[in-house]
Amino acid sequence: MMPIGPLMVEHRLIERMIALVDREAKRIRATGKVDTDFVLSAIDFIRLYADRCHHGKEEDILFRALKEKPLPANLRAVLEELEAEHAQGRRTVARMALVRERVLMGDKAAVRDLAALMEDVARFYPLHIAKEDQAFFLPCMEFLSAEEQARLLEEGFAFDQRLLHTHFEALADVREGKPPAPAAQAVPLEGADARAYGCMVCGYTYDPRLGDPTQRIPPGTPFSHLPESWICPHCHANLKVFLTLQRP
Repeated sequence: MMPIGPLMVEHRLIERMIALVDREAKRIRATGKVDTDFVLSAIDFIRLYADRCHHGKEEDILFRALKEKPLPANLRAVLEELEAEHAQGRRTVARMALVRERVLMGDKAAVRDLAALMEDVARFYPLHIAKEDQAFFLPCMEFLSAEEQARLLEEGFAFDQRLLHTHFEALADVREGKPPAPAAQAVPLEGADARAYGCMVCGYTYDPRLGDPTQRIPPGTPFSHLPESWICPHCHANLKVFLTLQRP
């Protein structure tokens, strides 16, 4: 099996959910009523499955390997487009979550806004998936040896296991009433090293005093000292989308 095999299978499930999102958007347009529970389920699906799991494997495993290969200009351009589209998708879903909150608060204008965002999602994902399936995945396999493909496939399986274990372990902990893991002990910092940075995509704040235990970044690590491979732990955006929130 090629490493793109599981990714293409995942595309089929994502397409099914996106079709449901499209159906709900049409229902909202027709009735003016929102099934907020469905919208929350769709947001959770896209964030956990489509983005954190599926796009996570694409970016952290497949794309990482392909960036080291002498891809022709057209394929390298498509790779860059795909990464940009992942970020675009994250921004749209983040807006969906905010607008859903407005709907719950009784904002009537938010109903129309939510339908428009869901329509954006329903247009975006099929085109994005088609680009990967038809114009990128198979041509890129020519640049990976059989051994490299096998290694990437195993890495993808390991990625799934870690993600599922972490997610469902957290759910079990909540149901069992276990307290969350203690927060890391903050390390005092001064000057430029103390600056906090915010993710423009999802709003996550990187506090250098606390670091990022999810990626083994110890407390006391300034933003400028983060490795280039570090990503937002909430939406997986890269370092380039972070802005300073705090001046020394």
